Amino acid sequence: MMYALSQLRWRCAQYLEQRWWRRYLGRKDPQRYLREKRRYWEQLLDQLAAWPSTDAAVLDAGCGPAGIFTALHERNQVTALDPLLDRYAAWSLLHPQHYPTVRFVRASLEEANLAHDFEWIYCLNAINHVRDWQLSLDRLSEWAGSETRLLLTSDVHRHSYLWRLFRWLPGDLLHPQQHLPHHYRTALSQRGWLIEREVELRRERIFSYRAWVCVRAPD
Repeated sequence: MMYALSQLRWRCAQYLEQRWWRRYLGRKDPQRYLREKRRYWEQLLDQLAAWPSTDAAVLDAGCGPAGIFTALHERNQVTALDPLLDRYAAWSLLHPQHYPTVRFVRASLEEANLAHDFEWIYCLNAINHVRDWQLSLDRLSEWAGSETRLLLTSDVHRHSYLWRLFRWLPGDLLHPQQHLPHHYRTALSQRGWLIEREVELRRERIFSYRAWVCVRAPD
């Protein structure tokens, strides 16, 4: 029953995600939006000391229409991964030709075939949108080499009783994955990630938006 519920929740979230982006971007000036997003990413990288070295191979997993690739494409070898890339291009926000050094891959985290050992993996506000949370974390770990670094961000529940409630009731339709902070800590540690820093970036009544800066433990 839980599996069927999770599948239904993910399909509903994908539909609503597309509607949300189309409506949200329709009210934005594209160039201003891109400038603001790039500035935000640069500030986040400064805050978390999470800049990759020049020319490092990096993955933007769940990149959306204006992911961290917008801040890194001029200095790094970037692969940008998202299952909705064609939709973003159709809405005239994402123009792949503006990022000639970026390799865009239209696929989900669960289904992507990436053989590269990336030096940095960025999965920003995307892991709680996936269909299979455990498998998606497995895939991120598969694409890491020894001492690869990971920056992962996600909304997490602040209260365990609301987490239990939201797992059954549609209180957060855009995010099919509902977890507590310790779920992330445990899942990352089980996959060989050493958590260097956990930072609360924003706090709301129900959710806390957190970042984990990790390094892959040497084999």
